[in-house]
Amino acid sequence: MKYKYLLFDLDGTLLHFEPENFIRTYLGAASKYFIDLIPDPQKFVKEILRSTDVMEKGDNKDTNTLEEFLNDFCPKFKANCEDIRQRFHDFYETEFKVIKPLITKMKGAETLLKMIKREYPEIKVILATNPVFPLISIERRMEWGEISQEYFDLITHAENSTYCKGNGNYWIEILEKVGGTPEESLVIGNDGFRDMGAKAYGFSTFLIEENLENEEEMTSNIQPDYRGTLEDLYHLLK
Repeated sequence: MKYKYLLFDLDGTLLHFEPENFIRTYLGAASKYFIDLIPDPQKFVKEILRSTDVMEKGDNKDTNTLEEFLNDFCPKFKANCEDIRQRFHDFYETEFKVIKPLITKMKGAETLLKMIKREYPEIKVILATNPVFPLISIERRMEWGEISQEYFDLITHAENSTYCKGNGNYWIEILEKVGGTPEESLVIGNDGFRDMGAKAYGFSTFLIEENLENEEEMTSNIQPDYRGTLEDLYHLLK
């Protein structure tokens, strides 16, 4: 095979995902779960969105993305930051389950991943999901979308990533961990900006069209090398 490293997005690429419903349901459930620590739900929602934006734009090589979020979020409230961090973790272990109905299995995802592991065991497969959530949240969504962790050599998340997808260093950091180069790598995702943006840094790209997001932000310099369904990708790789 031409590629030695396959970097898969998760939401909308390997599982079906409703981003607007997810954000609304997530924020509603989280604000209730935090009500004793942060008694103003409207402020909680407003600030979690603002701090997430700060996290996505972060460029500090000395902090992971979770720290970037908490460093911006915590000072806005009276609660202790370690209590806030722990409350988020507890939320993902418990009430985050309200998200489960919004996530469903993507046809062909498991078949594709099985084929890659069976026929190309030497290839490194990375779950390159935008690291705005801790690992526990990603594990839950993988479970609900019936995507096994066994297929992946690396999963990016908020505790092991320094940058988010809007920053080209996100892609470079992955390759530093697995030892590859952009020329050997294929990025697969459904987001015309966050995923296809890897094209600007020398990666080949495959745009999954089934749950297409941010196509209007896909500028001329990040047009995908390939586009189609997971079945199309299956045939391309095989």
